Amino acid sequence: MEVNSSLGNPFFVRRCSQRRSQKKRSLASWETIRNTLLFGQMATDRVEAVVDGDTQEIWPKTAAWFLGPKAENNELLKELVTTAIDQHVEFRKFKYFPLDPNYVNESIIAEASFQEAVNKIRKELLNLSKRLNNSVPFFNFRSQGHMLWDTTIASNVGYIAALLYNQNNVASMASGVTLQLEREVARELCQMVGYKVVDSELEHTTLNPASWGHLPNGGTVGNIEAMWAARCLKFNALAIRKMMREKFKELRLEKVLETFTFKSLSNKDVLLKNANVWELLNIPVDEAIDMFDKLLKECQQIREDITFDLLFRCVKNCTMEEIGGWEFFDSLKDEYEEIQVRPSSGKWFVSGSRHYSWDKGANILGLGRKKMEKISVDENCRMDTKELTKALEECLEKKIPVVGVTVVFGTTQEGAVDALDKILEIRKQFEAKGLTFYIHIDGAWGGYFASCLVDESNTRMSANTYTDKESKGNTMPRKLSTCHLKRANTNTFLDAKLSQHFIAQLSCMHLANSITLDPHKSGFCPYPAGGLLYRNGNIRKFLAQKAAYVNHGSGKNEEINLFGIDGSKPGAASAGVWLSHKVIGLHDTGYGLLLQQCTFSAGVMYALWTSLEHEQDPFTVIPGIPVKESFKEKWPNSRIRREILDAETGSLLDNDFAMEFIKENGPDTLINCVSINWRSWNRESGTWENNKSLQKQREFLDKFYMRCSHSFEKPAMVDRGIQVILNSTVWNKKSHSGAYKNMKQNLGLDDEDEGDIGVIINTSMSPWLRAQKTFKRIGFIIRNELYNAYGAVHDEPQHLHLVSPSVTSAGEWNGNVFAELEASFSNPSLMYHVIGKFVFPDEDLEEIRKLASKAFHQETITRTDIPLRLVTRNKMKVFDLMTGGDLEVVNLKSKNDSEEASESSSEEMEGSRVQDKLKKYSDDHFTFEEISMPEIEVTAFFMGKEGKIGAVETRVKLKRVMRYQHLSRDFVDEKDYPPSQEYFLYADDKNAYISHCPNRWPDFQQQIQLDEMPRHNSMEKDASELYQEALQRGVIVYLPQVESGGRPLKSRRDGRVCKDPLTGHLYNALSWSDQGAFTGEMIPVTLKFYGVGRRWFSGKKINKNYSKSNFPHLFASNGQQRKEVECSSDECSSDDFEDDDVDIEKLANWASSSFISLPSNK
Repeated sequence: MEVNSSLGNPFFVRRCSQRRSQKKRSLASWETIRNTLLFGQMATDRVEAVVDGDTQEIWPKTAAWFLGPKAENNELLKELVTTAIDQHVEFRKFKYFPLDPNYVNESIIAEASFQEAVNKIRKELLNLSKRLNNSVPFFNFRSQGHMLWDTTIASNVGYIAALLYNQNNVASMASGVTLQLEREVARELCQMVGYKVVDSELEHTTLNPASWGHLPNGGTVGNIEAMWAARCLKFNALAIRKMMREKFKELRLEKVLETFTFKSLSNKDVLLKNANVWELLNIPVDEAIDMFDKLLKECQQIREDITFDLLFRCVKNCTMEEIGGWEFFDSLKDEYEEIQVRPSSGKWFVSGSRHYSWDKGANILGLGRKKMEKISVDENCRMDTKELTKALEECLEKKIPVVGVTVVFGTTQEGAVDALDKILEIRKQFEAKGLTFYIHIDGAWGGYFASCLVDESNTRMSANTYTDKESKGNTMPRKLSTCHLKRANTNTFLDAKLSQHFIAQLSCMHLANSITLDPHKSGFCPYPAGGLLYRNGNIRKFLAQKAAYVNHGSGKNEEINLFGIDGSKPGAASAGVWLSHKVIGLHDTGYGLLLQQCTFSAGVMYALWTSLEHEQDPFTVIPGIPVKESFKEKWPNSRIRREILDAETGSLLDNDFAMEFIKENGPDTLINCVSINWRSWNRESGTWENNKSLQKQREFLDKFYMRCSHSFEKPAMVDRGIQVILNSTVWNKKSHSGAYKNMKQNLGLDDEDEGDIGVIINTSMSPWLRAQKTFKRIGFIIRNELYNAYGAVHDEPQHLHLVSPSVTSAGEWNGNVFAELEASFSNPSLMYHVIGKFVFPDEDLEEIRKLASKAFHQETITRTDIPLRLVTRNKMKVFDLMTGGDLEVVNLKSKNDSEEASESSSEEMEGSRVQDKLKKYSDDHFTFEEISMPEIEVTAFFMGKEGKIGAVETRVKLKRVMRYQHLSRDFVDEKDYPPSQEYFLYADDKNAYISHCPNRWPDFQQQIQLDEMPRHNSMEKDASELYQEALQRGVIVYLPQVESGGRPLKSRRDGRVCKDPLTGHLYNALSWSDQGAFTGEMIPVTLKFYGVGRRWFSGKKINKNYSKSNFPHLFASNGQQRKEVECSSDECSSDDFEDDDVDIEKLANWASSSFISLPSNK
């Protein structure tokens, strides 16, 4: 790590010249970059930064598109929102009859009821804000589970601006402007995917049709509407012929009946009246769509007075949608009998991993779930095209019409992209046999990736142009430093090309009949904003609820919702999408750039998941999308860690082989899915044996997911100690067949058991996941939580013993205490460093105070510390103590919420000091009754040298998880003791404490109360207050002055007993500035404990009865620690932050020169 002597953020920024060796480094900060961006500079420059000692390349303009994980662009957002409000205010005042009188005048404002109403608004806004502050922070880098992330500033501002006008895009009368914005957005999206966009309907032809689209409320509505359109289309020719036979004599159009033809699949002209049912069910899609317009033209040649409306009504009265499915087929039974075919509503084919909206659509449209056939997926979670071919062959043989096939561009669980190119080819093959079908792309998640293939002139690139493919037969990666990141008029930046498979599918997406794509997913826009595009815009007429021209607009002012499912919908959504498109651009240096940065993040996370497992771990991690065979042998876990995860970013970008691994492996579209199974060590064979039970595998992942998810209002995520957000699902044999079989085999699960497999989902929508080594912090957290989950399954319930450093004898004591678990290296059920903040019920506080006073009196006599001790009256697991176990967490409303809100003023609403804001967002004021955690029955007592000093039978609730660290994880990851003594520093409003972090046997536990609160002495604004908040969650500190380093001092008489290494009462320490997996920066702090000082030390009990033979997975029979086979000491980098990120010797020297002068510790 590079340390900035100014103690600021160690973030160095440098512009890039043509050659890396010639670059000059200059000191700057993230704030500098952001401020420069606001003036339009650096928008096209690559910038390199040194963060945590790692050279990282960033693309600054993407940072200007979002508010930022810590609201870094808040001033910009405020400015833009204020501008939007000001513009709206002026609109109300001056645009429409400016001389109209004011209604809300000064006399009304002065009325008490008016003021009361205003105060009510302010108070309830505060109440709402407080509740919303318990929401999952999807914008944070720790949010890695769901298909949403931060939304663009442009989309938010556009939404807010239009929201004030309250436009309803149901019709132009209610949305004259925003409806037009929707039309423009739809045209932009059509152009992005390669559909033909025209200014006049005269440019439409059946061979090259003009597209059309709109913005429904979401992908679910879009998918169902597309299915509806395809179903209408499938039976439209039958309805037209039925109408012609019944009505054309009356309309004097018999000649048209006798002569009207259509182009068949063999490109022959076929008389409609003579075609059989099967031919009419398998007309080429665009020919079928345009049949009505063609019929209208021929009718008008006979009778000029035949209008669209008249003919439309005639056809509509014969459709299935008008008369119902039963009546429709009954009216055509003779025609079906002629070819000996049973009437059928047809089949629709989807992949087993489809979105649930397709099941909804099959039900709503009366198709039936059994008629929506699920095609199994292959090992890459893509539709198995061989299985699709078999299913289509069966339909052809039995003359079952195929309504459509869904091609998924980004499955919601695996990010997989189906092989559209193969499915298009399959359709072509079956058309030669007389069967065709509608193809819809469900690109709700992956549709926006089409922007990667569009240049800034809005011209679509070919696949060859994008990938710059090597000559055939050359399988070796190129050795050009920018080969995977090449972009016109730009230098290298931190993104990754899409895989060749995905590019191939994007290149032919314009051949699909319709596409769903959602701006509120990979378009980074607020809800609700879906998108539905039709290759042939005439298909919308099948969905019209009345004649297409009978509306309040025509031509370019044509109504939109006349044709779709949606009714009322906010015009603000369209405005938000419109502005985001204008600002970012639907091209390769706009959304394409952003999504490729996200692709890089997803690739890095795939590398992390793939290499997460170590040979000594009691679990195995299997990615849902396996590493390609061509990479497996050359890319063991050790190489992935060394060349991708541990490599400096600059080195990674210049490593073509590593970049090729990221590009060609992992998910197609940002979603990593993995499954994990626990395993047990077989002493006889000296190998792991995987759990066979699927039920136990799911239970294991449920425990893991409990520590990596949040789905209720209270208790808050911070209090629960949730450090990362993931998602979960299950795979079953029916939905994931091929992938399911592979996964079950790789996990070692029972072949005969056909139950569900538990799966974890990681969605990487952050474009900057590698910045500040975010991905490594996430990996550190995940590994620890997997060990905790393993303990949740395998630990034996114990009477848990806890020791508290808190002083409880004082009269103002409020019932809150910190307490630490008494750990044991010999007992796997107690191999944890656990600290929690607990609270007692009010009715027991006085009795505990009296007991504490007795203990304090004895302390003064014996001159020894007698801390408070707790023991659970019922046996329980550590996991249950720290999570509440399987008990349902109930959201309770704080009785203080409304009282505080009513007393708040507008000034308080805006806030002043950071300290006030931190207190405002804290739940630390919650009482025992208000904490939404289960009660734990405990015995509270003090234990002196002469025995127990009384006892109180009471209850506690866990108020905050301070630390929940599994010691086995430390042992596997860290290889040895840390270079310096490591402590956990934590505090409440008044007192601070340190707790030694045990690492491996032998080691010790220790609690010390400090004389004063350690301070952050940085000159940066708010740094001190933020550091105090970090202490209330806990941070890691190092004591480099301890001469023994990170190793414990052992007793000379008994090497299993450790001694206190802290011989003094004043230490210079190095502290991380934030809580969690070593986040923030390193800062110097001073630890003093002359006053209360040491509260508890245990260097014997934690080590008692330890034997290496009890841990055969960690130690060989000769007592030597097991090492990973594929990984030599020369080539493997350590995964732990202590060794990688902290040069303790360097920091120790820095400490001795940067801190206060230390007095003698003697």
